[in-house]
Amino acid sequence: MDWNDENLPLPDEPKWWHATIRFPGDAGATPKAATALAAALSGWRFHFLRKEGNLRLRTERPAADLLDQLVADEVAAGWVGGIYEPEIETFGGEQGMAIAHEVWCADSPAALAETGSPYARERCILLLSTMNRAAGLDPFEISDVWATFGNLRPAIDPPQVAYQASAITAMRRLVHADAAKRDTTEPGWPDRVAAFEDAGRRLARLATSGQLRRGLRAVLAHHAIFAFNRAATPVAEQAAAAWLGWNVAFGDGNPATVSSSQSAPVTLIFKRMESTITTTDPAELRNTMVDKLTGSGHLRTPEIIDAFRDVERHRFIPEVEVVAAYVDDAVSVKNDRDGEMISCISAPSIVATQLEQLGAEPGHKVLEAGAATGYNAALLGRLVAPGGRVWTVDVDTDLVNTAAKHLAAAGASNVTALLADGAAGLPAHAPFDRIQFTVGAGDIPLPVLNQLAPDGRLVIPMRIRGSISRSFAFERDGDGETWKTVSCEMATFVPLRKGVCDDVRTVVPMAGEGNVRLETYGEQLVDREAMRTVLDEPSHQVYTGVKFRQGSAWEWVYLWLACVLPNGLSRVPGRRPGFTPHFGWGSMAALDGDSLAYLTVREGEDTVSRFWEIGVIGHGPRAADLAEQVAAAIQEWDRDYGNDAPAPGFRMAMAANRDLLKAADSRFVIDKTNSRLVIDWP
Repeated sequence: MDWNDENLPLPDEPKWWHATIRFPGDAGATPKAATALAAALSGWRFHFLRKEGNLRLRTERPAADLLDQLVADEVAAGWVGGIYEPEIETFGGEQGMAIAHEVWCADSPAALAETGSPYARERCILLLSTMNRAAGLDPFEISDVWATFGNLRPAIDPPQVAYQASAITAMRRLVHADAAKRDTTEPGWPDRVAAFEDAGRRLARLATSGQLRRGLRAVLAHHAIFAFNRAATPVAEQAAAAWLGWNVAFGDGNPATVSSSQSAPVTLIFKRMESTITTTDPAELRNTMVDKLTGSGHLRTPEIIDAFRDVERHRFIPEVEVVAAYVDDAVSVKNDRDGEMISCISAPSIVATQLEQLGAEPGHKVLEAGAATGYNAALLGRLVAPGGRVWTVDVDTDLVNTAAKHLAAAGASNVTALLADGAAGLPAHAPFDRIQFTVGAGDIPLPVLNQLAPDGRLVIPMRIRGSISRSFAFERDGDGETWKTVSCEMATFVPLRKGVCDDVRTVVPMAGEGNVRLETYGEQLVDREAMRTVLDEPSHQVYTGVKFRQGSAWEWVYLWLACVLPNGLSRVPGRRPGFTPHFGWGSMAALDGDSLAYLTVREGEDTVSRFWEIGVIGHGPRAADLAEQVAAAIQEWDRDYGNDAPAPGFRMAMAANRDLLKAADSRFVIDKTNSRLVIDWP
């Protein structure tokens, strides 16, 4: 049978013969018993399910004599016949059930024979990932499949912080790997991979044609349940895989649990996910990382590319595995007493973005606020040599000492790490040609601007209104009293602490089942008590007609909403029953007194392509009014600008000169304590 033939018709569904097999000692199918059963079934078309220590076998023809012989051989303790009741609706209808039987029969012989063998969980993830990709899901949708699967498993504690990065990295390798290209494979592996790929394609076609009676991702999540069952993966390890799969795309470092189910939590230290696909050679990993960042456009300047190839990132985070050091992830290096991350080494793509914004050159004097591990400062040291110097500062003695140690080991002799508040700058060493903040600010620190050379550049991540943060590269405008951006990129950083311009965040945990929380910032008005229970209030839903397609950027509609809505825009991450955000990690939301409205989407396809229509769901006494207000703002943005318009520009002035900046639409004038920011939409 050619599994790659997309036009291959499904065979008529057989009437499956069913038996429940019991094993000696009620210990389930041991590796020895499973091997014997698999050998006896060689050449048969069958599928099976492990249940309560027994094995439920379904075959195309009666297997009574075969099972009687296994009992006589003491492989099985007994068996009883029964009636097979397929879960037709669970798998999307009769056609979806037929596809399930096809892939189960392709997988079952090997899965049974491999009972007790190492890496069954990893093989299962490779196969399921093949199916998800073949179904046409993007990485976020795939992570949502894992989230749906996780909601059907017991809740467990996430891994200890020290293990999170390496575990997620290993899961990412498995999720994105080409299962067909494993160097060493078990008998029948290519056929299993082809079967899962074929099943994914067929399910996608059913979904597209409206013949799948259940959501595609929900069906795929149930395939995960059955596949892990065949692989004899313990339920706690299934839940661990679900947590990791969700965090591959949506992790923010602190989800409370894997699942919103009511099962008792299971403390589990995640074992390392094994894969034979990725090298562990640091130089090769580093070059691969740089190649990806160059291909994605994050790295463009030859000198910065060379610095990335030369500076060994893994030396600055020795506590994580080498492979994890070269994945495009941030790595926490310090948490507060509540477990919140307060210092990290930023994701390589973010580091690259800011260095491209900064434009440091040989001979420059550079101040960096936010030393962390010293990695970014080491890159800066390479860029300003020869003749330049870098000062990197932090507010924690332990971080400064660690950064200094790493920098010395890296031979960065032109970089100095000091204990200081970045918002106050370093007046003794001013003026600086470049000043870079690798921490988020709530406003522009005036002392820093005064320490910048006349033709200098400031790169600083700053929140605009609520949860919308961008990394601004400011230079003086012609009059010297106002500033303009030469670059502005969407980015979020760990906030400033212990000084002026701190980016103060307030977190409001939502009541009820799940782990949804509201994140707001200092300039927003928040009714904390009302927000705790607002999702339990009646809802109002409205769709906008605004369509986002694959690759559409959300950053500009976020920015627009943050400006035009009276209370900015907030993040609402997490999951709970009935909460249907526009992304798997959660959603963006508008607040108005005792009411909240968050973004959602619904999927469709037109003559152009697949799309996601933006909707708004309101909760609270003003649910309808607020949802309609947000929807109208989205429609205004789409009508007047949309994603096809050029990016807006940004101008800035300090408080004393704020009246020098005007805008045709006052909604796009953002006044802060120290500064005024004007957004110029084209």
